[in-house]
Amino acid sequence: MSPPRDWLSRLLEMTPVRGQLDLRCQYGAPWRIDQAAFSNGEMAYHIVLSGSASLADPHGGRPDVLRAGDILLLAHGEAHTLHDGGKARARPATSRVAANLVFSQNAGKGDRLDMLCGRFVLSPSHAQLLRRYLPARLIARTATAAETSTGQESGAALKSLMALMQAETGADFLGGRAMLDALSTALFALTLRFASESDEAPAGLLALAGYPRHPYR
Repeated sequence: MSPPRDWLSRLLEMTPVRGQLDLRCQYGAPWRIDQAAFSNGEMAYHIVLSGSASLADPHGGRPDVLRAGDILLLAHGEAHTLHDGGKARARPATSRVAANLVFSQNAGKGDRLDMLCGRFVLSPSHAQLLRRYLPARLIARTATAAETSTGQESGAALKSLMALMQAETGADFLGGRAMLDALSTALFALTLRFASESDEAPAGLLALAGYPRHPYR
C-alpha cells in the first residue's frame, strides 16, 4: 500500500520539472546582466551565493534587491535585467568553460557577486498550469528564515542544497554535470515548499496547499 501524497508531491507528479544549471557568474561592480526571454515552458532561476544584485522593475519602479541566500524564480521566463545597483557602465564579461559548467567573469574591482543561473524546463502545457499558482517573480529569502517562526527547516535545507551546488561547481567532479542538474531539479521543489511555508507566501501557493492560516489571501 502506497503512502498518501501531499499537494506538492502530487503537483510535481502532474507537472514534471527538469532543472538545468547554466552559469556561475562571478563579477565585480560595475556589472549588468540583460537576460533575453527564455523559451516557452522554461522558468529562469538565480541563486545569490554571496554579494547582492538588483532586479530591475520592468515598469520603472524600485528594483528588488537580492542578497546572499536569496533565490529568484521567474515563472514566466521573461526577459529581465540584473545589475550591481550603481550607475557606472558595466565591465564586459568573458566566459570560461570548465568540465561541468560555464563561468562568466569580469574585471570589475567593486563589490563582488557570486551567483548561479539556470532554468527549470517543463512542457509548455505544464508550465501554463504551474503559472496559475506562482507569481511572475518569486523571491525566496532563506537568510531570514531563522528569524521567523515558519520555514526554518525548509530554509536550512535550501541553504544546504545551495552549498552543495556551490561545491559541485567549484571542482570538476566525476558526474558533476548530472549532479548539478539533479540538484537544480530538487531546488524547484524545495523553493516551492519554502515559499508555501512563509508568512509572505503567494496567494496561489496557499490556495494550492490548502493552508488555513491565511484565510484572507
